[in-house]
Amino acid sequence: MSLLKPAAVLMCVALAGCAGKTDSDVAAGAGQARPEAPQVAAKASKGDAKPAPAAAGKTAAATPPAAEKKGGWWWFSGVDEAAQPAKAQAKAAKAEAPKPRKVDAAWLDAAEKRLRDAVAGSKFRVERRGEVLVVVAPVDGSFNPDRPAMLLPATLRPLSQVAKLAASDPDSAVLILGHADSSGDVVGNRKLSLERAQSMAAIFRLSGLQSDRLALHGAGSDLPMASNQHAAGRAQNRRVEMMLTLRSGLPALVAQNNR
Repeated sequence: MSLLKPAAVLMCVALAGCAGKTDSDVAAGAGQARPEAPQVAAKASKGDAKPAPAAAGKTAAATPPAAEKKGGWWWFSGVDEAAQPAKAQAKAAKAEAPKPRKVDAAWLDAAEKRLRDAVAGSKFRVERRGEVLVVVAPVDGSFNPDRPAMLLPATLRPLSQVAKLAASDPDSAVLILGHADSSGDVVGNRKLSLERAQSMAAIFRLSGLQSDRLALHGAGSDLPMASNQHAAGRAQNRRVEMMLTLRSGLPALVAQNNR
């Protein structure tokens, strides 16, 4: 019995010491582990902080340049400058665009000669009236007496020649003016003179003269060339005039004869 008691006491002391050491070690370990957590967090925060500028850089790079709306088109910065050469070219082309040609002696002389050659051998005649060249076609011998607005076959050759000359000159324009004598009523004369002008205008269109270079009007008996008191004068007044000018002068010519 005396030996068992000291042994039991020693065992208890040993167990108590082991138990105390284990708690203190765990406590110490726990105490040492706590400071490491902030360090890891700090490292993590430092590591996270480094990519931040890169992310910002990516964001800046991904942001498209500012857009600006001009004239219904969206131009991004830097693209609008590329359009400057095109604008400059358009401005230069506008500046270099040819001005409308004006009637001069050279044009009148050359055109008159060609017209006289075209109507040679026919009843047509050529007149120069200021800055206008006029081809006069008498109704007698040019239109069918039974159908007053129908052209006779003999008229087609000189008429086609004149029409082709006008169509071949891109600067020229034509006013076809029909006339009548005063033997009928005013309304009937204007209608007949217009129908005759239309018959001749059809040949000009077939020859290729564009509509913006061709005008026609029926003047009736309003613009006589001679007296209607005798047959010769009335025959002279029954006519169709093909008036050649430049395109720039056509509106004024139409206004002058639209009475």
